[in-house]
Amino acid sequence: MSKYFIFSYSFAAPFFSDSETSYVKADSPQQALEKYAKNYKHPAGLFSAACYASADAYHKKPNKPLAKWLCNHQIEIERLTKHLGAYSYRGIAPGKFEIDGKVHNVNKPRAGRVITKKD
Repeated sequence: MSKYFIFSYSFAAPFFSDSETSYVKADSPQQALEKYAKNYKHPAGLFSAACYASADAYHKKPNKPLAKWLCNHQIEIERLTKHLGAYSYRGIAPGKFEIDGKVHNVNKPRAGRVITKKD
């Protein structure tokens, strides 16, 4: 079991996200993020988290995380904009946003999952 460094953001509460850092003991970066997400207590909910081998690894450049956790809201934004060169975005509420003038709704926006490279 290893100790991993987690850097996370909450959903905006109400205008800005709060950031938080923590260490989590787990067998893998993915498991560390799953444990972190399960135990996250911010009232606005977890928006995203990144897992690093250590705080030093987080501060090095480039600071590629070992794994990422994203909420369903952000997963959908990334899916919809993956092939767009540029776009306009307007956040309306958790689970509701506008891209290029079209409104999108996301079921269970605060739920999420660990993202893999193939996503």
